[in-house]
Amino acid sequence: MVKDETTETSIDANLAKQIEEELHAVLRRQINRSGPVPLPRKDFWRKISELCNFLEVEVNRLGKAEGWSLRTQAAAKRQSNIRRASSELARKRLVSMLEHSTTNLFNANPFPGDGLIKSGIESMDWSKHDSNERAFYSQVEDLIRKFKSEIHWDKIQFGVLGDFDDNSLKVPLGTTQLDDFIEEEITKDGPPELLFIDSESKEMIMDEFEDDEERIANAENFLEEQSILPIEESMNVSEVHNILRIRIIKQDEEPFLDSEGKEFILTTGDIHQLEESFARMLIDLGYAELAEL
Repeated sequence: MVKDETTETSIDANLAKQIEEELHAVLRRQINRSGPVPLPRKDFWRKISELCNFLEVEVNRLGKAEGWSLRTQAAAKRQSNIRRASSELARKRLVSMLEHSTTNLFNANPFPGDGLIKSGIESMDWSKHDSNERAFYSQVEDLIRKFKSEIHWDKIQFGVLGDFDDNSLKVPLGTTQLDDFIEEEITKDGPPELLFIDSESKEMIMDEFEDDEERIANAENFLEEQSILPIEESMNVSEVHNILRIRIIKQDEEPFLDSEGKEFILTTGDIHQLEESFARMLIDLGYAELAEL
């Protein structure tokens, strides 16, 4: 029965040892990498599965033959370490492929004049990766594209009017390129073509600016006139219609402030013609009485 279990595996002890070493080597390289590192073989994960089956058979064989001996314990520990390493490697590689695909598909729209954003991410060379990982990567890309469609990613980056046209940027007449001042070429494909604002457009802009200033000035003058006239008219009306003649019957050492904010000294016997509200206040306080002619 033990012989039958051994023949079910497709690897021997030497190949099992080699695959185990490859597993730990790939894990060490993958730990500090954000992208998936190359694998030693295209059927890497199938070989890891066969390695685990080989160790399962080995642990069972030793357990039946020797019980829980030192060799059985060592084989079980080896099996546990391989399972733990393969789990950690699978997790890190799937996360790295997810990060690679999202970085590749979520590129920000550069500001006009900045040029294309270089993400610095390399394309996947599937000859150095497992075929099952390629299937996973393709499905992730499909899900990301679906997500971008549902959140309207193009509108987020390019707006409802589409890509911003660099040709719509115009500069004043006389603007020069930085390349004109040095002999060395700054841009690989040469400086971009400049579109200049024509003189008519500039005059229209200046006219509109001057018109705005003139309108603001007229509005300020109008407000000042409106604020002055009612005050003068109200003063004239108050002088003519709201004056009372009073006689001071009680004096006070502290002066009062009249309606215009001027100090008013109360002296017994004095007769004054005052603004009605102020005169009424003095009468109500007992400092004055009406002195009509």
